[in-house]
Amino acid sequence: MCKQIFHLVFILCLLTQTGSLSADLLLGAKAPDFQGQDLQGNRHLLSDYAGKIVVLEWSSPECPYSRRYYDNGTLDSLYEYAAKNSVAWINIVPKLQKLTLEQALGHFDPAKKTVILDRELDISTVYSATTTPQIFIIDRQGILAYSGAIDSNAMLKKTTGKLVPYTRNALDDLLAGREVSKKITRAYGCYVRNKTQPASELPQIIAPDSQ
Repeated sequence: MCKQIFHLVFILCLLTQTGSLSADLLLGAKAPDFQGQDLQGNRHLLSDYAGKIVVLEWSSPECPYSRRYYDNGTLDSLYEYAAKNSVAWINIVPKLQKLTLEQALGHFDPAKKTVILDRELDISTVYSATTTPQIFIIDRQGILAYSGAIDSNAMLKKTTGKLVPYTRNALDDLLAGREVSKKITRAYGCYVRNKTQPASELPQIIAPDSQ
């Protein structure tokens, strides 16, 4: 019995750490190029943004953890900050599971940011994206400089402790010409079922109280 419990705990630990492990494989390397269509049908390639800092935001209106950041204004504030500093921001929305396309589009303002529907999960797979929400930041040299959470408080309930704005801090470092001081944090929320993962339903990650 004890042996079975140990094996179960071990497997759960592997599942909940998937985001951190996959991000380690990409950090410090050239960010993979990709192409996708935005909501207006315009084609975008990452290489179109050469020489710019680029934020890739994985989020989904189907995920309550993502919707929390839509609703509390955090992402709007970050978009505005990025725009003021000529940072490109692309929202990658993984393949929809339950919502219709029309329902999903009601959550986005295409005039505000570029939104790409990753219908076949090609972009999610090449970036090993595991979670919504999850942030990848690419520096001006095209190197992946940050991967992880938007901030330290992604749980659906209020948590104690000072909020750490991981994404904003990483952008500040890059805009100032510094190396990102905290390159990776644990992204938590709803799993992205990319092509490297089993088709069966995976459990949600429950965020720890602190990073």
